[in-house]
Amino acid sequence: MKKIVLFLSALGSIFSYSQNLGYGNSVSKSLSGEVKTQTKLAAKAEACNTVVINDTEEQNGVFIIGNSGQKAAVDIPVEANQTIKINSIVVTLASKLPPTFVNFIFYDNILSTPEDPEDPRRNIPNQQLFEVKDCTIESYEDVGYEPLHEFVVRKVKVKLANPILLNGTMSDGRVWMSTKSDANAWATTAHYDTGEGVVGESLAMGGNSFPWFQLLNQECLYELQAECDILNVSDADFNSKVGIYPNPAQDYFEFKGLSGTKIVSTNIYSSNGSLVNTIHSNESKINVSNLKSGIYIVQTKTANGNTFTNKLIKK
Repeated sequence: MKKIVLFLSALGSIFSYSQNLGYGNSVSKSLSGEVKTQTKLAAKAEACNTVVINDTEEQNGVFIIGNSGQKAAVDIPVEANQTIKINSIVVTLASKLPPTFVNFIFYDNILSTPEDPEDPRRNIPNQQLFEVKDCTIESYEDVGYEPLHEFVVRKVKVKLANPILLNGTMSDGRVWMSTKSDANAWATTAHYDTGEGVVGESLAMGGNSFPWFQLLNQECLYELQAECDILNVSDADFNSKVGIYPNPAQDYFEFKGLSGTKIVSTNIYSSNGSLVNTIHSNESKINVSNLKSGIYIVQTKTANGNTFTNKLIKK
């Protein structure tokens, strides 16, 4: 009990908004229980779909719009030597009227520093990596009703213009996905008690007037249709030794750590997974002056069959 009191004290300014953060029992239930971690390792080139559902009749959720700029995010675990290609997303949102748009914002990961020394550090979103706006609502299905706010709970299927490509070089251990919409709230489940298919950490919440924090034992409802690729041991070892510089780059970048290895081709992807350039050359110096400012993923193949991946920041 003492730990909970100290945790609340440290987050006093956050929980002063508790009536605005979520509906149902989402906030009150989050104040007890332990955070456990489950990870799902995918074999090479296999489907790694994730489905988190609410298997009770209770309708709980967290607000993702409001005067305090409330936002919520779920984490997608990603190994250092792993790539995840997301092909479609379903999110369960609540509002009176059907949402007219759904976008996604992705963040890298950081450990929080709680003021209570007895409280363990928790993973939370850090810096924004990119935002995916080129998507449309394909369909929605009514799955529940929340009477207090007269919200209809809907499973919203979002069609992506291009697959979203996540990579272990983007972040340490996990990437956070936040839903941006004109819907009022993101439906949740009592995370490790009733949620099925849950991976990673509890959902995180943030806002204009308070920092990100984990809402313990709660998870947002979502579905990812995705493909995972894990490099073999030799690929991973090689990948860890090869980097690019300068980074951020303005006109060009070069590879470091190749140790005489011959390059066959280099693919450059935008942050949402779209291929923007392919260079069939063994040159170690790559011209990127024509790229717009932003974050890119560079995947390079070598003559001996290795593939390595780097994150590039273009000025």
